[in-house]
Amino acid sequence: MTPSLVAAVPAVAALFAASERVQHRITSGLVEGFSQWWQMPALVLAVAALGAFVLWMYRRDAVELPRGIGIVLAALRLGAIAALVAAYLDLERRAEHEIVFPSRVAVLVDSSASMTLRDEPADAAADAAASPTRAERALALLESGGLLAALAPRHEVSVWRFDADAEPLVVLPVAGAAGANADAVNPAGERPASTATDPATDAAASAAATSAARPADAWAGRLAARGYETRLGEAIDRVFEHEPAGVLAGVIVLTDGASNAGIDPTAASGDPGRAGVPVHPVGIGSERLPSNVRVADVLVPARVFPGDRFAVTAYLQAQGLAGQTVRVELAEAAGGEAEGQGAAVATGRVIDTAEAVLGGSGELVAVRFDVPGLDAPGRRDLVVRVVPPAADRSPGDDRQLAEVEVVDRVTQVLLMAGGPSREYQFMRNVLERDKSFTVDVLLGTAGRGASQDARRILGGFPATAEELADYDVIVAFDYDWRLLDQAAQARLDRWVSRESGGLVLVAGGIFMDAWLADGQSTVLRTLHPVELRRSGRLVSDEAAGRDEPLPLVFSRDGLDAEFLWLAASRVASQTVWSEFKGVYSCFGADAPKPGATVYARAARPAASGPAESQPIVMAGQFYGSGNVFYLGSGEMWRLRSIDDALHERFTTQLVRHVSQGRLLRGSRRARLLVDRDRFAVGANVQLRVVLPEGAAAPAAECRVFGPDGGLVRVPLAAERDKPGVLAGSFVAAREGAWRIDVDLGGGADAGGEKVTRRIQARLPDRELERPRLDRGVLEQLATVSGGTARFLGAEPWTAADSRALAAGIEDRSRREYESGAPDDDFKRRLNGGLLALGAGLLCVEWVLRRLARLA
Repeated sequence: MTPSLVAAVPAVAALFAASERVQHRITSGLVEGFSQWWQMPALVLAVAALGAFVLWMYRRDAVELPRGIGIVLAALRLGAIAALVAAYLDLERRAEHEIVFPSRVAVLVDSSASMTLRDEPADAAADAAASPTRAERALALLESGGLLAALAPRHEVSVWRFDADAEPLVVLPVAGAAGANADAVNPAGERPASTATDPATDAAASAAATSAARPADAWAGRLAARGYETRLGEAIDRVFEHEPAGVLAGVIVLTDGASNAGIDPTAASGDPGRAGVPVHPVGIGSERLPSNVRVADVLVPARVFPGDRFAVTAYLQAQGLAGQTVRVELAEAAGGEAEGQGAAVATGRVIDTAEAVLGGSGELVAVRFDVPGLDAPGRRDLVVRVVPPAADRSPGDDRQLAEVEVVDRVTQVLLMAGGPSREYQFMRNVLERDKSFTVDVLLGTAGRGASQDARRILGGFPATAEELADYDVIVAFDYDWRLLDQAAQARLDRWVSRESGGLVLVAGGIFMDAWLADGQSTVLRTLHPVELRRSGRLVSDEAAGRDEPLPLVFSRDGLDAEFLWLAASRVASQTVWSEFKGVYSCFGADAPKPGATVYARAARPAASGPAESQPIVMAGQFYGSGNVFYLGSGEMWRLRSIDDALHERFTTQLVRHVSQGRLLRGSRRARLLVDRDRFAVGANVQLRVVLPEGAAAPAAECRVFGPDGGLVRVPLAAERDKPGVLAGSFVAAREGAWRIDVDLGGGADAGGEKVTRRIQARLPDRELERPRLDRGVLEQLATVSGGTARFLGAEPWTAADSRALAAGIEDRSRREYESGAPDDDFKRRLNGGLLALGAGLLCVEWVLRRLARLA
């Protein structure tokens, strides 16, 4: 074996979570080189014949000497010959590596949004809202239920989370390696080394439980239920692809079994190439959900004008109450009642009422309210409340808050176009027709006397900060930023970061390369949420562009971003976007800035690289208190090929999204910003607090109240290189209305004020359709793979259940041996010693022969 291969053995051992033990072995290079069966017997016969010849010669030569002298002389001669024979055998020492690959069990934990549901409690009189969620039961099964401890004595445990995708979280070592390697557990899924162990004892299991608890904090939080789909089949498929072959002893799946997307789970586990690896599903949940009616979602417009009529749509979801009629009310939150959440929120003035007939289990029923108008400008809290029937078991979800902003001014938009592109023309027409916008334009290539459908045509960029402050949003279409001097660029930067301006940057192929080559464009590069480089154009040089469009591939954040929805729901919006053929050109920026959000990329045809290497079409970032959105292609007007209304909706929602920070323009108060008002359950909510200019950073305290009234304290930290901006984040772990309160106390500049913002967390549509435990899928999955299906009933999972499950999974650890390169130093020392030994023996023999007077 070559030295390079020997050096690679430890690396291979670490890659497959294997331990390594080294021992040394003496071998013969001559014997190892024999290729015929007769060569070894011939060597033995030759050595034996040589020894016999020496004995025969000394028997004759020393016949007249004492017997002892003859034996010594013969022994000396035989020793010298033995040294020569050993040198001839080419003895060498090799290091032999024993590599132990421990048995591996993969544990998949369902992190889809349906795992946030609560099931019928064992006690019929108990409140269903007080029972643990399915996700909490799954985590308890791993830790207090003893599953990790039961597996640890014989197996490594690889913990995965899955919903719409699958991700390895951690690899926990076997019990014998727990003390040595517990600190080396990597939450990112790297496989730390471990050592082989004998079958476990109770003491080893206890030690494993202790060691498993130490890294639990690093990965248990990532099991929070948040996914909008459950792709069980694809998760199993990915586990088989990524776990080491040959030592995977089994797969344990903790799920409610509600696989609602992707490939069939039984097909993934029943592949002939995966035979012998059983899948053991553990069903969590109930086939009968508690009788309940809840307000699943409330849709209100983000902003309305004083006195304008608008509609509020509430969605009710019922379990076990099909056909019953309930009364639903829309009211304003009573004064001061907005401090509460969930059931604690009382209603004030009732605006409208309606009656609704509840549908079947899981079915959503829409209830529409017409609001004649709200007069007072500002943020208003509306409450949708359902009067539940007597059989309702969870009164905590019978109402839901929604927030609407009553604005008494229109949005001021400045369109800056490098040329008369179609995207500019269509967006200008859309905004000009909408009474909630006023539009000014600045054309980089237009001459004097140009005419445009706009309020004003500017001759240059606003010359003062006051003029620029009149605008809420700037949309720049492939603008030649070399036309702005350093002072103008600084005004733009300050307008976005300190005045909460909204900026939309549309890439193009006319001026991008030119201003990117200008060393004075640093400010504009910084404003972009993507890393820019010259010659980033994806389109070939021919004027006609590409023959085939590049379809858009939305990220998880893009699918969740409601300002990009082209229909009333996520699924419906995905359907509409799937009809969009794509764009024919896109600037080739593929790397987002730190903290930026990528919403969509363009899929190159026949691209073999990862998705992250595809050019970005849509991305956004908070820049100070402002919102910047990047469009890598100026071809969103092609949405008109499906329906003109789609492009209008895309345009107005995008402009209103980036202008959200301007709602408090001119106020000395701090501003609390989130990137959107609605999140999927389990999503990470990033928030920012922007202090008034010149204010000292106070001792800010952020408190977040969940739908059940629970309090989460969020630490706020000053953003680097952005004075006056505090940032924090939390996970919206439950469905319903969340209220964010930031108290700015202790500073004279802050005035001890409190700023508040509300967001809504909701379950995805697919997770609402079939929330029951799917026992049939899990039983079939176990049967096909040779595993055993288990189900959590009303009684809690115990350590005995974990031991029974672990006992049914065989130990598949294996040992392999690798020989290293010969030890050259050893060989050199050995041959030198053999030469010295042989020569010394012959010298002693010669002296004794002379003393004995032999020839």
